[in-house]
Amino acid sequence: MNIKGVIIAIGGNEDKGTGESSLHIKETSHKFATSGILYNILSEIKIPDSYIEVITTASSVPEQVGQNYIEAFRKLGYNRVNVINPSNKYEAEIPHVLERISRAGCILFSGGDQFKLACVLNDTNFTKLIHDRYVNDEVVIAGTSAGAMAMPDQMIYPGVASNNMQEKEVRLYQGLSLIYNAIIDTHFLVRGRFRRLAVAVANNSQNLGIGLEEDTGIIIREGNKVETIGSGLVTILDGRNIKSANLTVDRQEHEIYIENMVVHLLRSGDHFTLKNKKIT
Repeated sequence: MNIKGVIIAIGGNEDKGTGESSLHIKETSHKFATSGILYNILSEIKIPDSYIEVITTASSVPEQVGQNYIEAFRKLGYNRVNVINPSNKYEAEIPHVLERISRAGCILFSGGDQFKLACVLNDTNFTKLIHDRYVNDEVVIAGTSAGAMAMPDQMIYPGVASNNMQEKEVRLYQGLSLIYNAIIDTHFLVRGRFRRLAVAVANNSQNLGIGLEEDTGIIIREGNKVETIGSGLVTILDGRNIKSANLTVDRQEHEIYIENMVVHLLRSGDHFTLKNKKIT
């Protein structure tokens, strides 16, 4: 299948040009304007004079989140930014909403609760339209934090904690199915999520684990070719050759044991492919 669209998955807390220091870099104003995550999104938009539609369904503060993106893209000289906040399936089926999605040059899913996002949008014409456009149009589908975690066909349930885990397993639920055979986790370093992604991959070894640090992301072209972007590291977990494992995510017991899981660390500008799980 020849996929024309581009996916950009972001680890959250991307530089929005506020001048504040980030996790990885002290001064980001120059990078924000010339090579930052949002700059990369704009660079991938191919439809002239098109709008970025920010989808804030996952957020508990949608108005604030939407305004933050409007202001951030305005700093980069891009003023064609709208916000859509479907809070239920009915609102995701409204004709004028679908019309805006059909004309957008970029659709950006904000952070928040990935389970809420998927529950609202799955099995709607909204998501069907995004799927169709992703395959047939040169559209950019971007997601940050929860918006990135919801992109694959399976996503980690947001209730699984990281720093004080009590769960005995990592539960997966249906995502938006824009990416197959991958599990994405975000805020990967700052929230200590290596353990839960490793367990998720060990239990679902057909899936590649992709851990995205904050202000870090991946661009997926042709549904397969991946380029890493941003200021941090991308962690790739490949569980195809696991020999044995004793799995838990409970930090109180420290029982996790996985033999022969392959780990790759990629920096900005590195490449790999999803289909054969190879660094290129």
